Amino acid sequence: MKGPSVRWLGIDTLMKIRRDQLGFYAEMHETYGDNVPLRLGPFRSWLLFHPDQIEVVLASKADQFIRFERMMKVLRQWNGESLFIAEGQSWHNRRRKVLPAFAQRKMPAYEAVFQQVAEDWVERLSGKADKAGDIQLDADDVFAQIALDIALRTLFGGGFSDGMAQVSRHIKVLSEVAFRECASPLTLPDYLPIPGKREKKAAMAFMRGLVQNLVEERLGGRAGDDLLQVLIETHAGDKQEICDDAMSLLIAGHETSGAALSWIFALLADHPSALQRCQDEVAATTDIGEMPFLRAVLDEALRLYPPGYTLFLRQAISDVDVAGVPVKKGDLLQVIPYMTGRDPRFFDAPDQFNPERFMTSPTWPFFANIPFSAGPRACTGHKFALKEVSIIMAELLRAFHPSLLGAFPTAEPKFSLRPLGGLPMVWQNR
Repeated sequence: MKGPSVRWLGIDTLMKIRRDQLGFYAEMHETYGDNVPLRLGPFRSWLLFHPDQIEVVLASKADQFIRFERMMKVLRQWNGESLFIAEGQSWHNRRRKVLPAFAQRKMPAYEAVFQQVAEDWVERLSGKADKAGDIQLDADDVFAQIALDIALRTLFGGGFSDGMAQVSRHIKVLSEVAFRECASPLTLPDYLPIPGKREKKAAMAFMRGLVQNLVEERLGGRAGDDLLQVLIETHAGDKQEICDDAMSLLIAGHETSGAALSWIFALLADHPSALQRCQDEVAATTDIGEMPFLRAVLDEALRLYPPGYTLFLRQAISDVDVAGVPVKKGDLLQVIPYMTGRDPRFFDAPDQFNPERFMTSPTWPFFANIPFSAGPRACTGHKFALKEVSIIMAELLRAFHPSLLGAFPTAEPKFSLRPLGGLPMVWQNR
């Protein structure tokens, strides 16, 4: 099985990934096929592009793999031993405890929060319109704030409107740190007196203090009706476990939802007929369940621009056959939803925005389109996220007509897939 050069322990490969990560993946698939061996420092790594291979790694032989410990060590700095980080029996135990937080019976209360947040932001943004009814904004930044507002309200029962900008700023720092440290072969020690390290330590201290104070306040007071209360009950009052999972839900949940909304609105603004059809649908009903085209737009945007564009590296804990790929113990494996969702073998005109493909039964293999991952470690809150994004979409499209300022944005692989340089838009009051 052929792959690119292994000179200098793959440093040349790492440099290519740094220059153009998505372009590198496309080149590897086109040049070498469905399974590409790479050398990344001391590790042999595999890029896997076929749904059959992905099914083995994520589902049928998932117990033969763990997430790459180096990456988990980075995230553990502020997520602790949360569901997001844990492996083995520890993960099974935590998952069993956290699942009630996303039970179907909880959804109506969450949906009420989504609706209230959407209405609050419509009012806030409408007040910023000029005399022509236009609002110029960086929509990527706005969507990050909306998603954070939802995360704070559903987790802790309050939006922290006065301090939300500070929370947002520190979470952004941690997201940038996570991407930088996960992608670097070497990480400088935190004790060095350099600006990036000081900023990281300040962000970690702020977020830890915020979450711990909120948890302690709740443990010493009356019960609430939010995700934090579910975590308190399911973790039997264990403060550290509660704080770890609350931190993970706060950071990871809002990061992906905000990114998804950015790509949805960029695509709609770039496709006027799809935008009009969505606006007609939201004008006809307030029931999200009666908006099939809006949901198709959401699904198509997630196919083209999944916030989790590449999954965390898996590492084999034993020799294992992955649909014909001879993986050895210690090998790393990378699954890239951004690439599999654009495979022309499974999707007609794969790079085109065509929500209609989601208006009928799928014609592609299940593991070809996995914006929320798949298998035992699929995103626990994916139903929460889909409902959240759908309600925000509907309310904003009912209130505003979005237009791009400039060309369609370039995708920038960070901790999630974001529009390079933000998303400058004009929203016109309707």
